[in-house]
Amino acid sequence: MTSIKRSNSGKTASMNLRLPPKMATKSVAKKAASSQKIFYSIVHTIPGRIRFRIPLLGRDTEYANQLKLAMESDPRVTNVRANPKAASIVINYKVGVISDNQMREHLVNLIQTAQDVVLPKEIMAKSIVGAIFDALINLIDNTRKINQARNVLVYRRFRTDIWERMLSTSRSIIKRLKSATMFILPNKRWRLRGNGEANSQPLKLKSASEPNLI
Repeated sequence: MTSIKRSNSGKTASMNLRLPPKMATKSVAKKAASSQKIFYSIVHTIPGRIRFRIPLLGRDTEYANQLKLAMESDPRVTNVRANPKAASIVINYKVGVISDNQMREHLVNLIQTAQDVVLPKEIMAKSIVGAIFDALINLIDNTRKINQARNVLVYRRFRTDIWERMLSTSRSIIKRLKSATMFILPNKRWRLRGNGEANSQPLKLKSASEPNLI
């Protein structure tokens, strides 16, 4: 009597064939895009002021904001004016701190690496105030539920006591105050910077007298 042995090679082969996940594909594509060279040209330059023309500024709003933030983070930069329609950006900087060539090289480096800058999150002032009022209302509601449960346990029925009346009145006052405040509060945006150490520190330039560190 002969025994037949089944080979698992076909099963093993099929198990080893793995398709690349979509997340990995997107990650590779993003890295490839960020590593592409950003084209630029110097339109005008004088000591303390330089103007670049960068075609990407007119096509990518996020990159324009990232580049502006990166340049404004440098303590030697005094003013940055970006014009996405003209695909240009003008940078004013302090004269005499480092050489103009070093400053120009540093700004060119920022142009190439600005895509790695993490933009701060913008939140509405109204959303902050609204969240505070909502938290107070939720606190009052929870306190009312606790007080109602206590009344049921003590008196075997729901009873509107002094605490219930005070909490109910406070809730109504806070809701009216919230409506009035949200109506008169301007739509001001606040910026929140990340807690990352790399993003919280200003960009530093090396002076011309400092030696090169390897």
